[in-house]
Amino acid sequence: GGGGDIWTKEKYGDFVLELEFKLAEGTNSGVFLRTGSIEEWLHTAIEVQVLDSYGKGKAGKHDCGAIFDCLAPSKNMVKRPGEWNHYTITCKASKIGVVLNGEQIIDMDLDLWTKAHKNPDGTPNKFNTAYRDMPRYI
Repeated sequence: GGGGDIWTKEKYGDFVLELEFKLAEGTNSGVFLRTGSIEEWLHTAIEVQVLDSYGKGKAGKHDCGAIFDCLAPSKNMVKRPGEWNHYTITCKASKIGVVLNGEQIIDMDLDLWTKAHKNPDGTPNKFNTAYRDMPRYI
């Protein structure tokens, strides 16, 4: 019950973030990276989705491990609610990698996101700024 946001005081360029999380049924949250604006963080950050999508077949752009609204994970690796999960999130220059429970599920190059509101595969996203133009720090 009850949530909140955790922010860093410092800004980071290239980094590796390791964290563990345990989901309850119906959990919907995220890890926000490289936020352009604290006031508009929801629309200016890269979100690695934290969602109870255990047991779902093919994962989509809103499931656990996705770069929200932009890139689906290659596999649905989230564990059932009540079990611990482990993320390793790597940000280096334009590249973002996500490992969930030991499996590489995201290998993203922000430079491929060249247009606002559009993913490289032509599908829409919610972002007013192309990812390639977003800050390269958190």
